[in-house]
Amino acid sequence: VAVIVNDMSEVNIDAQLLREGGAELRRTEETLVEFSNGCICCTLRDDLLQEVRRLADAGRYDYLLIESTGIGEPMPVAATFAVRDEQGFSLSDIARLDTMVTVVDGSAFLADFGSTLRLAERGQQAGPDDDRGVVDLLC
Repeated sequence: VAVIVNDMSEVNIDAQLLREGGAELRRTEETLVEFSNGCICCTLRDDLLQEVRRLADAGRYDYLLIESTGIGEPMPVAATFAVRDEQGFSLSDIARLDTMVTVVDGSAFLADFGSTLRLAERGQQAGPDDDRGVVDLLC
């Protein structure tokens, strides 16, 4: 199993904990790849393409777990498996997306799902032109 951990902060806490043994891991043939200071769904997409290709070419892994940053949106990450780069390469040539798991705050889910608030009102918009509602992230 290979693991790619993406964290928006300069210090990737998850990767640091895994490296230092702060999690229960059975060490066999796993590899940890760390992407920090950017999101794999946009600014680090090319890095993700290259890294998945490198891991697949190594032929050592049956599975790859990608942990995206908490603020990343799942659809652009999934779309990474269908996009072709400038050389015509696509992750779908060497890998398939099997399962996506999205974690939500269960205590806030119902309120957020019924909310009419805009992301901008919460200070959570992706950019100045992002006019999506909170509920848009849940559907």
